[in-house]
Amino acid sequence: MLLLRSFIVLWLCGFVQFAQATQPCVQDDLNQPVCVKQAQRVLVLAPHLTEIVDFVGGLDRVIAVDGSSNFPAAVNSLPKLPNPWVLGAESILARKPDLVLVWQSGISADVVVQLRKAGMPVFVSEPKTVAQVATTMQRIALLLGTQSTAYPKVDQWLARFEQLSNRFKGRAVVPVFYQVWRQPLMTLGGQHVVSEVIGLCGGRNVFSDLTNLAAQVSVEGVLKRNPAVLLSSGSVEDHRALLKQWAPWPGLNAVQRSHVYTVPNDLLVRNGPRLIDAAEQVCDHIEQARRQEP
Repeated sequence: MLLLRSFIVLWLCGFVQFAQATQPCVQDDLNQPVCVKQAQRVLVLAPHLTEIVDFVGGLDRVIAVDGSSNFPAAVNSLPKLPNPWVLGAESILARKPDLVLVWQSGISADVVVQLRKAGMPVFVSEPKTVAQVATTMQRIALLLGTQSTAYPKVDQWLARFEQLSNRFKGRAVVPVFYQVWRQPLMTLGGQHVVSEVIGLCGGRNVFSDLTNLAAQVSVEGVLKRNPAVLLSSGSVEDHRALLKQWAPWPGLNAVQRSHVYTVPNDLLVRNGPRLIDAAEQVCDHIEQARRQEP
């Protein structure tokens, strides 16, 4: 993790020199240049990006957000747009933003192309690791002109991950199954940031060998891999449903030892600043199971 932080600093140092020569420019997650000087009218079309903008100190620049953005509470006073998949380039341009932030998996690629042809700076985000979340924060801060206060916050954020890594380094590995969906039964593969978080806690995603970010699996497959922890995201009601779902298999290690957990909605499934809060909860759950392992 220390090497990760050093890499991010070096990457940004080289980049900022270029940015200062003209105007702030970054490469988005499609490796496309995005240039704007201290954006003042920002349109944000993904919940994790809304949270990132707030984290780096730019929420006062936001003119509208997508309908799913609900954190922090202040975003609920902002205009909310329909699902980005149904938004056309014309409706986005009509709001006269000077920067548009979008999630690659949550918007039509054709709309992005049309916006760029119209000269609109568009930052396309698809962070898949803790490091990529950190650089997303830093790149957006640079476009907003808030880097002087945002960069130290990002560094502190990464330091919390480093502390978790150091805390659980060398401890017994705990097999974990993360459930995305019940029917069909879905999980996450080894390339997803949730798998990275589990590993950070000294756990092991039992389906880390899957190359897809998400994949359908069978109950038999889960039973065969016999996780010591069953983990999902959801509400208290979702947790009750998870317990009921797996109760018919009392021989499953996680069920037998009562290590079936849910992390509150939106914490673990949004690749933004609250990912560290989710990681700390995941680590606590894995540690409880570790202490009861024979």
